[in-house]
Amino acid sequence: MVSRKKAKGKARKAAAKAKAGEEFAAFKPFSLTQFKKSSCTHGWIHDEYADNHDCHKFIESVLEAFGRTKSISDIFDTAEKAALQHKYPEIWKDPAKLEWIASAFVSIGVEAIIREGDKYLYAYSVAYSEWIHQYVACELHKSVPAVYSARLNELIYADKRRIISYLKKRIPCSCLNSSYNVVKHLPKKGLCCFSGCSHIKIELGRMWSCEGCRREHYCSETCQAANWLHHREGCKVWREWEATED
Repeated sequence: MVSRKKAKGKARKAAAKAKAGEEFAAFKPFSLTQFKKSSCTHGWIHDEYADNHDCHKFIESVLEAFGRTKSISDIFDTAEKAALQHKYPEIWKDPAKLEWIASAFVSIGVEAIIREGDKYLYAYSVAYSEWIHQYVACELHKSVPAVYSARLNELIYADKRRIISYLKKRIPCSCLNSSYNVVKHLPKKGLCCFSGCSHIKIELGRMWSCEGCRREHYCSETCQAANWLHHREGCKVWREWEATED
């Protein structure tokens, strides 16, 4: 039987996701063409491929998918991924093209911050860029054993301070310096990995890390224990991989 506390926690997170979907639905489509005319593209070499190249079409397809999904996690689901893999099979086999696409979404996220655009555009762009990086590392280079899903979830629901900090470290320009100065005094917050947690965000300094893999973080020992059955297999995968890396 699900406890009242867990039920409230799940209900609160479900409500937050629903609200995110409703607010994102009002977002005006992002113009990739307009972005290419910006004075700075924040490290993305947009003319590396011709405008009619599949890489540009791939980006446009993902941006369109952002607008029709209720949650960014839908972008990563089997159906959306399978559709893109069927439409652009060669891109999914090419690390260089995928990294170029990941760079594009970093730049789109930066531009959305600068233009003070829809907050879900920059959050979704950052999460998608991170997911592409992880896909390349896991599926193509085989340099990691699994996708780091906890980091993806954290970025999906990250506050503006976390997003700006993440982006600022990944661009060669100073375009986010002023935006970072505005938010840098705010506390760093993270997301508890237990889905039944009643906390949406909690300060990083107060969080507990899994001692086995150090990739899952919790607001308390209680949440960590409650999530163990779900996390156990993933924890084992990361621990075994790190043992071979030592």
